[in-house]
Amino acid sequence: MAETHKIYFPKCFSGALKQVAQEQGFTDGLYRFESESGCNVGDGFAGDLVKVYIREANRELVVLCKLLPENELRKQQGLPLFYRESEAYMIILPLLLKFQREKALPEGLPRFNNVPRCYYAKTALDKMESVIILEDLRLQAFRMWDKANPVNFEHARLLMIILGRLHALSFAMKDQQPEEFAKCREFTDPMTKMLALDPKNTFEKMTASTCRRAIGTLEMHETFQREKLEQIQDRCVPEIVACVDAKAAEPYAVIGHGDCWSNNMMFQYHEDNQTPKTIKLIDWQLSRYGSPVLDLVYFIFNCTDEELRSHSYQQLLRIYYNSLSEHLHNLGGNVERQFPRSAFRDQLKQFGRYGFLISMMIMPIICTPNDELPDTDAAMEGIMEENPKGNNEINFVYGTTEKAAIRYRARMSGCIRDTIRLGYL
Repeated sequence: MAETHKIYFPKCFSGALKQVAQEQGFTDGLYRFESESGCNVGDGFAGDLVKVYIREANRELVVLCKLLPENELRKQQGLPLFYRESEAYMIILPLLLKFQREKALPEGLPRFNNVPRCYYAKTALDKMESVIILEDLRLQAFRMWDKANPVNFEHARLLMIILGRLHALSFAMKDQQPEEFAKCREFTDPMTKMLALDPKNTFEKMTASTCRRAIGTLEMHETFQREKLEQIQDRCVPEIVACVDAKAAEPYAVIGHGDCWSNNMMFQYHEDNQTPKTIKLIDWQLSRYGSPVLDLVYFIFNCTDEELRSHSYQQLLRIYYNSLSEHLHNLGGNVERQFPRSAFRDQLKQFGRYGFLISMMIMPIICTPNDELPDTDAAMEGIMEENPKGNNEINFVYGTTEKAAIRYRARMSGCIRDTIRLGYL
């Protein structure tokens, strides 16, 4: 049953829905809208989802409308993210998919088509309004993985294949249509822009605080790992900025999803209801032009566990690279010329630590079961408040319940050990 809570409807909401209804062939004056909450607890952190039924006679279209939160602080934080997602759905993804269509791939060859249909997306920064209207994938039996549990090999394998195809589009288009691809090069990291609007250095304090918390998951004898983390504890933000620098990733930078964890993808399953057959990538709010390895290490270090990585990490990288190679070849490119294995290894060495840097912030959220999640408004306001003790500790309430803390300790310490074992830190 969907969570019921009051949703704030911006002025642009009804106009956007009317435009979608008209474009989809509904008759003026004869159709009607009915709405309900479109998300369950824990489904989303950046905004509200409203499920809308557009009905006329015997016809019905169900859409999901993504809206900015009503909370003023979260709205200000979310506005640039909604702007980025609107650009992704209306400009960047259509550009890449048009290039793929024009290649007229023979029937039977794989394609990247792993995004939901977007009917409408517009963000007005001056009015602080945004509406994104998407198809409801749940009607096609897509569902999310339970974020609190690490994904198994089959889910990770399938995502590697899909990311290979996504990144192949950039490699092919930037080589064959450099002028048209220029728009993608301008799709720089949105988080870096937000950091420039952080006068109290809240993000810097938060990363230092979460790094200290991560250090606390290590065993007493793990002194080498502890020393490694202490060296970067107070420079996490510059480390993150260096990782998302597209210029540092050239000539291998691509359009990536940017926020590749299990809550931002939905799976459709085979008849056994356990083996995934396809994925749709949702929530493109952090999509960017940058190193292709960012999506890989973000997902692998946050959504798998130490055990799976111990026997399957290199295999997952091979699956990704082979998928990229195959799709790039089908699009008229050549992986040995455009992204040789040696370059892939160099990118991992240069940017591989990004998975760990992100895990310090999102692992506490991932490890908190949905029924134990704190109120998002209160949690975000708590992060932004000055600490009454006068120190730099940030009040980050995720991952603090007993169940979540046990999961966090195991997952975080494993992430640290693997990052250092692989030479990324």
